[in-house]
Amino acid sequence: MNTNYRIEPSGAAFVVVDPWGERLVDTYPTIDAAQQDIERCQKEDLLYDTAQQLVDLSVKTLMKMHSIDRQTALYWIRSATETTD
Repeated sequence: MNTNYRIEPSGAAFVVVDPWGERLVDTYPTIDAAQQDIERCQKEDLLYDTAQQLVDLSVKTLMKMHSIDRQTALYWIRSATETTD
């Protein structure tokens, strides 16, 4: 699977296409503006991946500490995140 964002021309503008082949919401007047959006998306992807790894580590740690299954650990972690400022 292609894991890169790409820019495609659309008339006089440009659109950003995500790695899954879906056009993103906005069109951009220049390639530079489209590239800036790609950079923003890549930063968000990295943040999401990092957060996902942290949650997975937290779930595994809670499972081990309290001898509970994954679903139960996820429940308690989700509950805790709803009360955290």
